[in-house]
Amino acid sequence: MRMMAENTGKKRQKYSKLRKQEAIAGWIFVLPAVAFWLIWFLYPAVKAISISFYHYNYATPETNAFIGLDNYIRLFQDPKFFTAMGHSFLMVLIIVPLQTLISFAIAVLLNGKIRCKGFFRSSCYIPYVISAVAVTIFFMYFFVKNGPATKFFSLLGLENVSWFASTKYALAFLIIVYVWQQIGFYMVIFIGGLQEVPVELYEAAKVDGAGAWQRLIKITVPLIRNTTYLVLTFGMISAFQIFDQIAALSKQAPLGSPSGATSTMVTFLYQQSFSYMDMGYGSAAAVILFLIIFALSAVREFAGRRTV
Repeated sequence: MRMMAENTGKKRQKYSKLRKQEAIAGWIFVLPAVAFWLIWFLYPAVKAISISFYHYNYATPETNAFIGLDNYIRLFQDPKFFTAMGHSFLMVLIIVPLQTLISFAIAVLLNGKIRCKGFFRSSCYIPYVISAVAVTIFFMYFFVKNGPATKFFSLLGLENVSWFASTKYALAFLIIVYVWQQIGFYMVIFIGGLQEVPVELYEAAKVDGAGAWQRLIKITVPLIRNTTYLVLTFGMISAFQIFDQIAALSKQAPLGSPSGATSTMVTFLYQQSFSYMDMGYGSAAAVILFLIIFALSAVREFAGRRTV
């Protein structure tokens, strides 16, 4: 009995020592990521929130002063901020459903039994890894006056003008460029979700006489609900933070050109912070943007749990 107890005790000590070693190894691997998160996310976020309560200018630090909620009060009295916010919400409302539907449709097609599947998947994904500035400039050649795209849309009753230089069409041009570049990324996510759906369910549905559309609606869509929620969340957060395409579109003109037609909350806070050197005001806009994204993400999460 004593020998059994001693052996059991030794096994427990050995197991406990092994667990400690695993815990130490785990922390060694995790600590770099935690350190980067603290340095590049948490600290800047806390700093931005604190600066939003100040009149803050890096160029003239002697003028920095605590002003409380004045930046937020000024923000909600600024018509340019509301214009930028309206553009941001409009883009999200159009971009997210559009890119979700297109990427889902492409994923369903490329998840089927077709030839050169790998080639088509790579072709759809390549735009996502290309520089956003390069893509925007490339599209400008198609949407210039008398360009291929503008001629095509003029057949549908639209004006034959350079879209990126028109206050009427600049935002639509931006949406087209952004959606075209992003659908490859969300297509990959959808394909991952589709491959998790058991093939046996489709085979059983075929035996029961279900058509392709019925299988899609009754099997595919419900079983990739979590993947769809992920795509919607990522898409919404990314659409609120569009910047590179707008910067390329504006060229040497102020951000949001032409005439503020493509201004968003991100371009607004960037201009206030770095063009006008009013870091406190720009930080207040950044905090509002964060709260909007956080609130919408929370609503989506709550709605997703209620439907599961």
